[in-house]
Amino acid sequence: MKESEENASDRVHVLLVEDSEADELLMRAALKLDGLNCDFLVSEDGEKAIELIDRLDHGTEDRRPNVVLLDLNLPKKSGVKVLEFIRQSRKFADIPVIVVSSSDSPRDQAQVSRLGATRYFQKPLDLMEFMKLGPVVRETLCSWAPMMQETAGR
Repeated sequence: MKESEENASDRVHVLLVEDSEADELLMRAALKLDGLNCDFLVSEDGEKAIELIDRLDHGTEDRRPNVVLLDLNLPKKSGVKVLEFIRQSRKFADIPVIVVSSSDSPRDQAQVSRLGATRYFQKPLDLMEFMKLGPVVRETLCSWAPMMQETAGR
């Protein structure tokens, strides 16, 4: 196998739903710092994220992400609405969703857990703490991969 083909197969496809450009850059940096080779689909509001997921569900888009990084506080439709839509989706229901939010509310954390979020990562104020998102994503992908293979085999 050629090196470029190996690199393509090792890429992580990330759906990033985030309205803050600064936080988007930090998330990209955290994943890169952890050595994850990522392709990103970005939606800057909840409505656009739901439209993208709908297109993926109906086959008009063919890029299926390996993981979703989802902010809760989004314009147009909340992250909670996006998470509900993902979990009701034909093609997305089994994809890990990491909620990345500035909220430290136990109520928010409990709500997204009930709705099927895989992990909850609170956006820290400290840059080095934010970079810990990379290992969280890697760990989630590693623990989720066997389940996704089982689902794909059905």
